[in-house]
Amino acid sequence: MIRSAFLEGRMRRACLAMLACVGVMGPVHAQQKPTGLPGNYPSKPVRIIISSAPGGGADFLGRAVFGKLAERWGSPFNAENLATGVNGVRAMDTTVKSTPDGYTLLVTSSATFLSAAFVNMPSYDVRTATMPIAQFSSSPLLVGIHPGQPYTNLKEFIAYAKTRPGEISYGVPGIGSGAHLAGELMGYMTGIKMTVIPYKGAGQAVIDAIAGRIPVVISSSAALFPYVKSGKLRSLGISTSTRVPTMPDQHTLAESGIPGFEYAGWFGVVGPTGIPQPIVAALNQEINRIINAPEMFKILTTGGVDPQTGTPQQFLNTILGALEKVDTVIKATGLKLEE
Repeated sequence: MIRSAFLEGRMRRACLAMLACVGVMGPVHAQQKPTGLPGNYPSKPVRIIISSAPGGGADFLGRAVFGKLAERWGSPFNAENLATGVNGVRAMDTTVKSTPDGYTLLVTSSATFLSAAFVNMPSYDVRTATMPIAQFSSSPLLVGIHPGQPYTNLKEFIAYAKTRPGEISYGVPGIGSGAHLAGELMGYMTGIKMTVIPYKGAGQAVIDAIAGRIPVVISSSAALFPYVKSGKLRSLGISTSTRVPTMPDQHTLAESGIPGFEYAGWFGVVGPTGIPQPIVAALNQEINRIINAPEMFKILTTGGVDPQTGTPQQFLNTILGALEKVDTVIKATGLKLEE
């Protein structure tokens, strides 16, 4: 899901060989593409806007997925990183304002949608201005603590925090990030008050947690799990409602002390509203095949994310569900999301 400066570290090793072959994203060993699509789509290069900088999670996944699609269909899909602005909102703006013909698509994450909906708040509503096409993955969050803290599990942490309102700080990769909002959701559901420390990306937040400069860090599992495995950090739990197959020993926050807690980021591809449905359906079907292929499954699981496939409607439900949950927390707590 949520964008992480460390995601590329693990995914780079898994994706390097593949990405060396798909950097141009042009036609290689073309397979039969669907027939009967409007305008014989794609009859010209497709612009793939990526909402992260080179090396970010959306960049790796977008190039890997659309590189494979270029091979299958024999059509060029040209990647372009537009990561300027908060959490890739410029990329969102460019996509929303493009012609809805299927020739401009956005590979993005939940972080971009959260920023557009609650931090930057452009003139359009991201809920209706974008058309979900296919989800790539779900990205769980971990809550990590320095091993020297006086609490060793979630229940002890909650009890400790309740006696020290506002004294415990937690680092996150930016105001309005999924990690920040997950921390606020934790506070809302448990009645504890924590102080957020926003960083420009996950990297320095993780470093400070390992060094003991901050007691708690919340970020993607890809960012934190290697340090939990090595003993440099201790995990209080994972944010998904059920345990993750790639980390079966990690208890969920729900089972460890916050019943009903559930939060996860995502990566996927969307376009401007109005893309012809036959094009959306064809892209969705082929991307699902790519995500479910053993090679891509290995890339995703090695990167610390869970492969996800489904219909555009299911992807829309995921997007709207996350936004609704955040909206509930903001209204209940009066949280102000300002950069």
